[in-house]
Amino acid sequence: GAISMTVGSGDTGTGGAMTLTAGESTAGDGGALMLTAGESMAAAVSSTGGAVTVTAGAGAGTTTGKGGAVSISAGVGAEGVGGAVTVSSGVGTATSSGDVTVATAGGGVAGVSGNMLLKTGDTPAGATGSYTVTTGNAAGGLAGAITMTVGSGDT
Repeated sequence: GAISMTVGSGDTGTGGAMTLTAGESTAGDGGALMLTAGESMAAAVSSTGGAVTVTAGAGAGTTTGKGGAVSISAGVGAEGVGGAVTVSSGVGTATSSGDVTVATAGGGVAGVSGNMLLKTGDTPAGATGSYTVTTGNAAGGLAGAITMTVGSGDT
């Protein structure tokens, strides 16, 4: 079966908002929130599990209609370390693992493409985090390469 949740449109103002929140606790761990797409159990050769897509809303307007942002943040650690953010591709148990792509979209006819920043956080006391780029080890093949390329320009 399917579940569909929809909030109302705004004719003269902002459309309705939707919030999905797991429970808090004063005596233990807060509740977890899990979003999982369906697993394909079919024996067919090309059966694919369901996808999870998170997309912010498109912006409209004649001069500054900005698209909505997507933000993923881990939790604050009040007396311990903060939560981690992990982005991983799926394992291919009989073949290759999935790709991970992090990219900005191309610019419009009168703009530039978005910038990309990878940085560790600042700290008022102690050392900052390190930044590591590495490829995996290979047993029976070549290890992956690391390539950095600057695009071409016409001015």
